[in-house]
Amino acid sequence: MINYHQAQITCDLLDSLCGINYSNCELLLVDNGLLEDSTTLFQQHHADVKVINSKENLGFAGGNNLAIKQAKGDYILLLNNDTIVPPNFLEPMVQLMENQPKIGIVSPKIYFYDAPNTLQYAGTNTLNFRTGRGNDPAKKSIDNGQYDQLKKVSMAHGACMLIRKAVIDDIGLLSEDYFLYYEELDFCERARQSGWDIYFTPNSYIHHRESSSVGKFSPLKTHYMFRNRWLFIRKFGGADYWPFVFYFLFVSIPLNVLRFLKKGDWKHIRALWDAVVWNLSEKENRTQKSIGY
Repeated sequence: MINYHQAQITCDLLDSLCGINYSNCELLLVDNGLLEDSTTLFQQHHADVKVINSKENLGFAGGNNLAIKQAKGDYILLLNNDTIVPPNFLEPMVQLMENQPKIGIVSPKIYFYDAPNTLQYAGTNTLNFRTGRGNDPAKKSIDNGQYDQLKKVSMAHGACMLIRKAVIDDIGLLSEDYFLYYEELDFCERARQSGWDIYFTPNSYIHHRESSSVGKFSPLKTHYMFRNRWLFIRKFGGADYWPFVFYFLFVSIPLNVLRFLKKGDWKHIRALWDAVVWNLSEKENRTQKSIGY
């Protein structure tokens, strides 16, 4: 788990983790870019949590990697701090992995926190490499049991992703090229290419406060979503790379610029521009600190 200036939201998660039935686990919490040491506060909400303080904001991948290096388990669960979990959410995922050794990653059903029966993820994510966009009919649909089938998928969801430790030993840690967004897609694609299966199980679920760390409509989110979409396709698009570049530069970016122009939203336009410039110059070591949103 990663906290980034959201102590109360993180404490809500820790409170829910106090009630889980699966006891054979350790809790590692990375406090990213901490302003003050909140270890005592977090341990008041879960006595067993181990807090790893990082004065630098390492992003999603960097923060998780810091904890993964210290984890002792056979499975690593990446869990967003803005989630709430029920008591029995872990057992179905662990049991699935135990029964099928080829499965390397599994995600559960994910509901929106403020709409408890509305789905955010139900294993239906697919990615069109020519547009860099996902096709997810489950998202924002009411759960009437239509997605209650265990199935193999191409992408897990980074808000709750159980990973077999052997996968990390095989393909390495999360890529820190991204900082925010698309790093779990990168990890899933590398795992899939290495022969590991990725599964969705409807027998487990969590609730998620979407994008609470950066805001649902923040320029920061716009920048990294567009920046990293191009970076991801550059790494994995193959023959679809140049069709993607054409679509991205001459369809996606212009349409979004027009959308923001209608609102007079120059910060989002700048975020789009910076995303394009970053990819054209391939300054992959640029960090969030150099972006003034």
